[in-house]
Amino acid sequence: MRRLLVLIALILIFMALLLLSRSRAGWQHPIVSGDSGMLLYAATFDGGATDRFNDAWDQYGGRLSTQIADGQMLVSIGEPSGGAYSVADPHFGDFDLRVEAQAMDGPVDNGYGVVFRLQNKDNTSVEDDNYYLFLISSDGYYQISRVVDGAVKIISDWIESESIHKGLATVNHLRVIARGDSFHFSANETVLELCIPDDPDAISTYSGGTCIGGSMVDALTDSAIPNGQIGVTAQSTPSGGAGVVAAFDNLLVYAPEAE
Repeated sequence: MRRLLVLIALILIFMALLLLSRSRAGWQHPIVSGDSGMLLYAATFDGGATDRFNDAWDQYGGRLSTQIADGQMLVSIGEPSGGAYSVADPHFGDFDLRVEAQAMDGPVDNGYGVVFRLQNKDNTSVEDDNYYLFLISSDGYYQISRVVDGAVKIISDWIESESIHKGLATVNHLRVIARGDSFHFSANETVLELCIPDDPDAISTYSGGTCIGGSMVDALTDSAIPNGQIGVTAQSTPSGGAGVVAAFDNLLVYAPEAE
């Protein structure tokens, strides 16, 4: 009897491990990589929504919408405190991403930029999504945040920068370089410093030109999300309100150069 119980227990453990393996395999994808400096992916958004490789990008309507039109990816936020993103099919680990971004309409108190290493676990729920966000605003600020299983963490608080071109219909050239757990961010060829808390469990706080309870660094070190999809995003803020429309063009992804 005891041997039978042990055998049943072993079978149950094996079945659990098999189900776990299948569950994980369902949302793990091939990672695009290449030699240093190689162009890995390009999106110019020319043509219609389904022309060329445009159908590889998420496009949907509604108050939070993304669509390809007039040779650009447009992300529209029709709700206060709302956000939306569109990502391409390929998955990347290390990358050097560059994109032209501008807010076309709505308040200058907004957020728009890049989403990267997104993992949606191949389901329709956003509650378990993982990703990083690099946002700038039309009034000249930038922020880095991370979402793991739907929980948001502000990694580097909103910081004002003269390198960000202010106003609507003004193009900003954004860049994210990811090498393993190291990340660099820049706007218009200027590296952006980050306010990283000394306590890893704390929230970044930047006020009066000072990183409170932390240090200013030129690179982020974070190992929470090793790979995922890349894309573009826009957000409205409680103070700015709805009506944000951001446009993106000429998104290029290279294999990063060696440090």
